[in-house]
Amino acid sequence: MKRTAVITQPTYLPWLGYFEQMRRADVFVFLDSVQFERRSWQCRNRLLDDRGEPEWLTVPLKHQPRETAIRDILITTDRADWAQDHLRLLQARLGSAPHFAAVRDVLAPVLLAPPPLLADLNIALIRALAARLGLAPEFLRSSELPVTGAKADLIVNLAKHVGTTDYYSAAGSAAYLDEARDQFAAAHIDYSYQTWEHPRYPQGREAFVRHLSAVDALSWIGFDAVAGLLHAGAVPQLQTA
Repeated sequence: MKRTAVITQPTYLPWLGYFEQMRRADVFVFLDSVQFERRSWQCRNRLLDDRGEPEWLTVPLKHQPRETAIRDILITTDRADWAQDHLRLLQARLGSAPHFAAVRDVLAPVLLAPPPLLADLNIALIRALAARLGLAPEFLRSSELPVTGAKADLIVNLAKHVGTTDYYSAAGSAAYLDEARDQFAAAHIDYSYQTWEHPRYPQGREAFVRHLSAVDALSWIGFDAVAGLLHAGAVPQLQTA
């Protein structure tokens, strides 16, 4: 029986393509056991400002050693009101969008009482949005699984551990996953890359900006319409050994 896995880092209010990957997954593994990357999607994402230009929404973090794993990254306690600031900025940027109130109702319970760890925050927000989108794969965290390895070895080992027959990867992973082609073949796992084309949707202004946080699309067209977009993507390109 086919069992598709997605293994990816927990990011902050991720883009639509993150949820398109989730839509295809039977098991979705949050890759939180790898090293945190500063100035990455793991702690920030983009909205549009009043001029229609992208601006960053960033979770403030404590300074920690460079080798710290994602699962151990702490949110700073020096800015107690950062999450309320994020909600206020979301309101300022998207409050006029017809479905923003529904989005805020999903995000606010998490942001008004944020956990101390970045990974816990990201996962809670992602799962809250996923539930509202009707996405319910089996959710796991790599840090809670008895699996070791680095880069492609780690991915193959995780995929084997969760009983994967098909691994669906973000396109940006091709550089190192293709080097593990023989390992995937030996494990009898097919893998494919996401080729989903970012959809256009009404965005409140004439010029359209892609690859914002999914909260933008959710606010402008609503959860039901976004769920439809996630089912309308391109067929992934299969990689064979």
